[in-house]
Parts: sequence; C-alpha cells; structure tokens
Amino acid sequence: MKRFFESFKEASTWAGVAGVALSVSPFLPPPFHICAQCLAGVAGALAGAIREGAKA
Repeated sequence: MKRFFESFKEASTWAGVAGVALSVSPFLPPPFHICAQCLAGVAGALAGAIREGAKA
C-alpha cells in the first residue's frame, strides 16, 4: 500500500492519469467530459513540474 501512495510522487503516474482522463472523456456526458479534460490538464501540468523519482 505504501508503494501505491509513493507512486503519486512520480511524474509518470500523473502523465498516466492525464492519458486515462483524456481517453474516457469522449464517453462521458457533456458536463463531465469538461471535468475530465480539466483533470487531464492539471495532471499534465503536475507531470511537467515533478521530476521523475523526486522525493516530495
């Protein structure tokens, strides 16, 4: 369980979250696909800001 929470400190995890959010957004109802795209934007920004393997 500790490894699961430690993975949220890595950039690749946030890039994966962004990818999943963008891939499911076309299948969501209109109010929710906007939320999924916003989540993807935030997760992508985090992936760009966090160094891979960084200890936060």
